[in-house]
Amino acid sequence: MRRSIFRLPTVACFLLLLLALAWADDAKPVDINLDLAGADQLYRAGKFAEAETGYQSILEKNPGVVAAEAGLVRAMLQQQKVDEAFAAVNSALATQPGSTALLTAKGDVQFRRGELAEAEVSYLAAKKLDRNDVKAYLGLARIYRSFSLYRHAYDQLMSAHQIAPQNIEVQRAWMGMLSRKEKLAALQAYLAGPHPDDERETKWMQEYLEFLKATADKPIHACRLSSKVEHTQTKLQTMYTDPQHIRGIGITVRLNSHNARLQLDTGAGGIIVSRKVAEKAGLTRISPLHYGGIGDQGLRSGYSAVADHIRIGELDFEDCVVYVTDRGSVADEDGLIGADVFSAYLVDLDLPGMRLNLAPLPKRPEDEVAPTSLNSEGEEPARAEQKESGSEQQGGKTDNPPPVKAAQYLPRDRYVAPEMSNWTKVFRFGHMILVETSVNDSNPMLFGLDTGAFSNILSVRAGRQVTKVGADETLRVRGVDGYVKKVYSADRAILQFGHLRQNNPNIVTLDLSTLSRDTGTEVSGFLGFAMLRLLDVKLDYRDGLVDFEYNPNRVLRIPH
Repeated sequence: MRRSIFRLPTVACFLLLLLALAWADDAKPVDINLDLAGADQLYRAGKFAEAETGYQSILEKNPGVVAAEAGLVRAMLQQQKVDEAFAAVNSALATQPGSTALLTAKGDVQFRRGELAEAEVSYLAAKKLDRNDVKAYLGLARIYRSFSLYRHAYDQLMSAHQIAPQNIEVQRAWMGMLSRKEKLAALQAYLAGPHPDDERETKWMQEYLEFLKATADKPIHACRLSSKVEHTQTKLQTMYTDPQHIRGIGITVRLNSHNARLQLDTGAGGIIVSRKVAEKAGLTRISPLHYGGIGDQGLRSGYSAVADHIRIGELDFEDCVVYVTDRGSVADEDGLIGADVFSAYLVDLDLPGMRLNLAPLPKRPEDEVAPTSLNSEGEEPARAEQKESGSEQQGGKTDNPPPVKAAQYLPRDRYVAPEMSNWTKVFRFGHMILVETSVNDSNPMLFGLDTGAFSNILSVRAGRQVTKVGADETLRVRGVDGYVKKVYSADRAILQFGHLRQNNPNIVTLDLSTLSRDTGTEVSGFLGFAMLRLLDVKLDYRDGLVDFEYNPNRVLRIPH
C-alpha cells in the first residue's frame, strides 16, 4: 500500500479547519467595515445613488447590519424615495426595534413625510436609548424650530455640538450660531470637503458664501425702523391676470426714490423685484443668486442688493437687503413682497376690507418694548436678547444646560399672549407658514398659506391618497420660475383647517415634490387667494400663530 507524503494526521487536519474558520470569522467584519466606510464616504460626498447601491450590497451579503440599513434609508430619502425609505425603515425596525440608528432614521423619514409629531416621538425614543446620538439631537432641533420653539432647538443643537463638534451634519447646523466672519470661514471649509448635500443645496450655499464674502467686513444690513410710527394701515390693491380675472393683492413700496407695486405673497420670502425696478431705484448690487418656486423652467438667476431706504405706508426703514431677478418682471409684476417681511409686527391681512394693518407684537412679560424692524431678507424671526446668566431657559428644562458665553442674543420659544390663546399654531419653515389641514377627513397634512396662489392647490401625492386625480389640459399654471408642464385636477376635496371647513370641487392639483424637497418636509397643498380673500387673516410670525376670521357679511367685492 502506497502512502502519500502529503497526507496529514487527522488531528492536524482538524486544527487547520479550525484556523480557517477562525480566519473567515475575523475577515467577515473587516470586509463589512470596509464596505460600510466606502458607502458612507459616497453618502458624505453627496453621491446618494451610489451610496444606496453600496448599502444594498452589504445587506444582500449580511442581512441585519444596522449601520447599512440606516444608511440605505437616508440614501433613499436624499433621492426623494420617500415611500421606499419608509417601508425600508419599518421593515428593519420590525426585527430590531431597539436600534437608535434606525429610530433616528425613521424620525428623518417621518419629518420628510410631514409627520412632525411622530418624528419627535422617534427622536426622543432614540435619545432615551443613547444620550450621545447626535442625529436625535439634530432631528429634535429641526422639529422644535418648525414649532417656533427656538430655545428648545438651540439647546438640542448645543448638546449635539458638545458631543460631536467634528460631525459634518453638526457642523452645518452649527453655522447658524456663528458670527458672519466665523460663518464665512466655516462655510468655506465645509464646501471645500465632501458634504451630504444635493446640487441645488450646494449651489445655494456657494451663493450664500459669496454674499458673506461681500458683507462680512461691513456693518450688518439691519433694515431698522427709522420713523417714529409703529402702527400703519396700508390700502391693498387688486392685481389682475386679465380684466376678468383677479390674481392677487399688492401694495406700493417705495425703494429709495422709486415707487413699485409689489404683489403681497404669504408664500414668498423677503422682497424680490425686477431688474428694471432695481435699476430705476438705484439699488446697490452685492452678490449673485438663484431662486425658484412653482414652475418647470428651472432656477432663475438674479442678485442680492441693498436699498438705502424702504417706505411702506407710514413706516420708514434704512439699509435693507432685497433680491433682484435678471428678468424684466416677476410673474408679470414689479416684484413680490413676502408677508414674512413684516415678521417683527402683528400682520393683519383684512382681505374683505382690502387693508394691511401692521402693529407691534404682544409684548412678552419680560420685555420692555417689542422689536421693530423689516425682515427684507426673509430670514427666521429675530432673536431676543439673552439674560446675563445665560442659563435661564424658557419653555421647559433641557438635558444638559450648556455653559453659554456672554453672547448678545439667545433665541426664545414662542409666546402665546392671553388674547391669542385660540389662534391656530402653525409650522415655520423659513418664510413658509404651513397649516395642518385635513382633506376629506384625512389625517392632518401640511398646507402652505399662500396669497400668491390663485386658488387652493392639492399636491398629486396627497390627492392620490384621498380622492381621484386626472390630467387637466384646460388649465395653465404659472409660478416665479415659469409655467407648470403638467396640471391635474382632483375630485371633490373638503379642506378643514383652523376652525374652518370648505368644499373644493375639481381642485387644481400639481406635482409639489420639488418644493417639498427644498422645504425639507411634505407640502401637500396650498390655501390660496380665491379662498383667503373671504377671510381676515392675522399672522404672528414670531410665535408661529395664525387666526382666520370669516364673516359672511364681509366678503371681498372685486371691482370691474
